[in-house]
Amino acid sequence: MTAVSPYVVPLETVIDIEDGKTWEPVSLFVKNNNDQQTAEGVDDKVVPKRKMTIAEGISPLLTSMKLFGLYSSRRSENVDDDLDKNPRKWNAYRVYAVTVVILLWLNVVRMLSVFTREEKFGMILFGKLIIVSWSIQCATSQSAFYAASFSGRLAVLLHQPLDDSCAKHARKVATVYSVIDWSVIMLGSSFFAYGLFFTKGYKDSLLTPLQTHIEISDALVPRIIAYFSTFYLLSAFTFAQTITFVLAMIFSHQFKKVTQTLELRLDNQQRHVSDSDIETFRQKHQEISMNVDYVDDCLMFSNAAAFCCQLASLIILLYNLIFYTSFVTDPVIITWHIIWMFTLSFGLMLTAGGGIVLHHYVSLIQFVFFIRPPDIDMPEGLQFCC
Repeated sequence: MTAVSPYVVPLETVIDIEDGKTWEPVSLFVKNNNDQQTAEGVDDKVVPKRKMTIAEGISPLLTSMKLFGLYSSRRSENVDDDLDKNPRKWNAYRVYAVTVVILLWLNVVRMLSVFTREEKFGMILFGKLIIVSWSIQCATSQSAFYAASFSGRLAVLLHQPLDDSCAKHARKVATVYSVIDWSVIMLGSSFFAYGLFFTKGYKDSLLTPLQTHIEISDALVPRIIAYFSTFYLLSAFTFAQTITFVLAMIFSHQFKKVTQTLELRLDNQQRHVSDSDIETFRQKHQEISMNVDYVDDCLMFSNAAAFCCQLASLIILLYNLIFYTSFVTDPVIITWHIIWMFTLSFGLMLTAGGGIVLHHYVSLIQFVFFIRPPDIDMPEGLQFCC
């Protein structure tokens, strides 16, 4: 994600002295009452009728994440009450999620033992470095989403409502990326199966310390266990990045709609907007910015691990492909290296792209440009916004 503008200040009640009205901004992280009255003079496109929540809009992704212990929704409709009454409530799913986190970190510790004293500079060493880096990324992402989910912070964000146009956009994007994620998982698991069972030891590094420090004659059972563990690694790798990117697209869509609505108001009213409407735009912009900051606080470790580990793995893999491809005779392995390079590039693009797009809309310069065109006067009090 990206950090919000430092000029954004906490929301508070703002009194418009000129019109004699009191403006009460929408509470960001609590459930809004359905009967809350819309302020007079507010355009319907800025404060539309809201029905679908973020969680419902991206339900295809969240449902897939639940299968691998990455996300859990609270049963109570009132999230805040549920957190107060049962802050440490344990259930079968929570035990399952904790178990997955522990196993992924144990896998990281296990993979650190993959190196031996006989290691030499070359393709095998680089392959081991990529596996270790990838394991750290997946374990970090799984832990970050577990903490955000079961602390209730992620649920508070996902229970916020969306307007109709943003809800349709979110559902469409979530469905497309769910299909992409499952395709990556199926393709990746197929190549891992080939490397573990049909290459005479090419992927035996995944069995460490077996076959690396402890030789065994029949490693079928360890290979099966290692193969099933790759499903959790692939899910943490794909869904963690995708959900962050989809949230970034949702917030970007909201920013875009606010600025477009303001442009429309300026055109329809001879480039004049009342102080009350400007305050409404300011509050809406600030609400979205605070949501972005909230997501960044929840998932910053996952985003940082995804960017750093993928960048390192991509550099190592590219070096491998350039200088050591001639030593590989199996076309399936070469194809897997190329596909993995594009997969890492796509993941890096999702991680960095979400932050870049959001920064474009959160930018103070972008907002000031729409609020204050050069040929109109800035109303008094708007300087507080900018």
